[in-house]
Parts: sequence; C-alpha cells; structure tokens
Amino acid sequence: MGILDEKIENANTICILGHKNPDGDCIGATLSIYNYIQNKYKGKVVKPYLDEFSNRFLILPNADKIKCDFSDATKFDLCIVVDALSLERFKGFERYFHEAKDTIVIDHHENNSIPAQTSIIFPESIATCEILYRFLDKKYIDTQVAMCLFVGIATDSGVFRYKATTKKTFEIVGELIDYGFDFTKLLDDIVFNNSVNQRKAQGIAFDRLKLLCKGQVSFSYLTDDDLESLNISKNDIDNIIVYLREINDIKVATFFYQTGNNIFKVSLRSKCDKINVAEFAAKHDGGGHALAAGCMYYGNIDDIRKKFEEDMGAYIAECESKK
Repeated sequence: MGILDEKIENANTICILGHKNPDGDCIGATLSIYNYIQNKYKGKVVKPYLDEFSNRFLILPNADKIKCDFSDATKFDLCIVVDALSLERFKGFERYFHEAKDTIVIDHHENNSIPAQTSIIFPESIATCEILYRFLDKKYIDTQVAMCLFVGIATDSGVFRYKATTKKTFEIVGELIDYGFDFTKLLDDIVFNNSVNQRKAQGIAFDRLKLLCKGQVSFSYLTDDDLESLNISKNDIDNIIVYLREINDIKVATFFYQTGNNIFKVSLRSKCDKINVAEFAAKHDGGGHALAAGCMYYGNIDDIRKKFEEDMGAYIAECESKK
C-alpha cells in the first residue's frame, strides 16, 4: 500500500484542496482523488473544495460535488492538497488544512512551501495528475478516474506541446486512454471548443496585442468592463494565453486580466529555456513553473504596461547575460 492510500485508509473524513483560479490539472487531480476514494473506500466522507472554475470542466465525473465556498465547519481527519505551491494559494480554504489531523501535499512545483506532514513533490513531472497516476492503486482506477487524470496531464502539457512532456507522459496517457473514454471529444469540449463570446474576447485581446522588449514579449489584456459586456467570466478566458504564445519569434507571452480595482492577474508563458518565468513571477506576488507561471500587477493598465516592460526587459537581459 502506498503512502497516499495509507493516509486515506486511516481517515474517516477527508477534504481535498487545490489552488485558487484552478486550472485543468488542479481540477483533474482533485476529481481523480475524489472518484478514486469513492471506488476504493466506500463510506468515507470526502469533500473537495476549489475556487470557482470554468463551466467547461463540469463534464468531468462528479465535478458538481466540488464546493466553492468555505462555510462548512467540518474538521477533517485528512487534508489532501494538490497542485498548490503555498498556503496563500488556497483562497479561504486554508482553515481546513490547519485544522486537519493529518496533511499531505502532492505537487509538481519545485518551490512548494506548504508545511504538510507528508509531501510528494516531483518537479520533473509535467502535471500533478502525472504524479498521482503513479501513486493510485491501479485496481481502483476506472474510466471516471482516468478521464480526470487525462485532462490534468493534457491541459498542463499544452496538449503535449510543452518541453517538460516526456516519454513517460505519453506512456501514462496511453494507459489512461485504454480505459475507453472518448479522449478526442474530451479535448474538444474542455480545450478547443469556445462560445461566440469567448471568441470575441480573444478578438479583443488580439486587437490590443503589442510586442514589448524589442519584439521579444507579446502583451495584451482584458478588463472587467470587457468581460461584463460579453457576459463572460475570468474562467472563460483562461486559454487566451495559449494563442498569444503561438506568435512567431517571441520569447515570452503575457496576458493580463483584471481581477479587481487596479488589480491585474498575469499569465506568463516562456518559449525560451533561459527565461524562467516562475523566477520572474516570484518577484511579483506569484509563482509557477519555468515555462508557465502567473503573478500580479497593480495600477491602471497603461502604467502597468510601462512598468512591466521595464521589469521584463531587465529580467530578459539578466537571463541572457548568464552562461
């Protein structure tokens, strides 16, 4: 029996937590564990908690069981944390972690700082779901669990385009596909299909596109007013950075979207091994991976653009000066 199963075996009440603004890997990891426990450990109370997420993920098995508020006063025997690198990334759910009798974190962020009693950290893995597959009892992985693991790996790897994708990644994905779900439809529904208004939002973002730092960085943004006019949420624009990354000859893609008064969340994607956007993000209230990270900037968007260009220009120069 592996360490994760030992923890689950010894707990009657279990919660699963992931980072705020959850992406496909966070949601996939949360639901794969939830469905796995339902399969193997009948009768245990298990509750997944996440920040609000895109409706596109509601097609995943038992996604409707995820709780997006923290009004529940339950104190859990075990808290399982997935794909979150710090306590600040819980957005209100940290109470469940602190009050739990036992804690375990499963993650692939190299700079993970969560003080769990047990940590399973593999920074070389493309996704938390890739790590989870190694630790789950294969006898209790069914189609539902496999779907969730597949989505986590597919989304965090940029549908297998990012450099951290390995031979092992494809081997695991091949084994998951053997469980018989329609993986092409799953990718269409979660990754590729967009509503008309989502496409309009992408159009606005590309209309505002600027190249900064002597053409090395793509920059665009959306505001609260943009989202309100299109009747969409921040969860509906999470793939815009993917398209901005595809611009020829850039080294870094960036997308800013408003999350409050003079507050902008930044998605960062590096196309250059020398430029570690997680290191850049850590200097601006954020973190992530070398090639994919996020951070925060504050102020009006015009001032932000100027400040960001200065910061990123200096950082690129610093990176390129290193041997």
